[in-house]
Amino acid sequence: MYLSGEVGVQSRFALPFAEQAVLADALFEGGGIAPGTGDVSQIYVLRGPTKTQEFRGVTAWHLNALNAVNFVVAAEFQLRPKDIIFVAEQPITRWDRAVSQAIPNFYGATSTVGN
Repeated sequence: MYLSGEVGVQSRFALPFAEQAVLADALFEGGGIAPGTGDVSQIYVLRGPTKTQEFRGVTAWHLNALNAVNFVVAAEFQLRPKDIIFVAEQPITRWDRAVSQAIPNFYGATSTVGN
């Protein structure tokens, strides 16, 4: 399975020998949710169809761990080999990234106009 988004390390998480792991195992093995940028209220597990020949969409489970009690669900949620775990960024992080991408372009455009 795969860890993506605002996690400590975006990576592939190999299931143990018995091929059983829970969401909490994968999250914390991968460095946890990125402090300062990860939105604990927006944790998703995405699962495709079991047969690759029949694509019938994706099932998405949402975990809102803003209330720490909900991590109990993460400790019980069984993962499968091709699951994707995605942690969204906080709204302020999204805004900050947009601004930091726009400002260098703005300054670059104004400096070339004056020359």
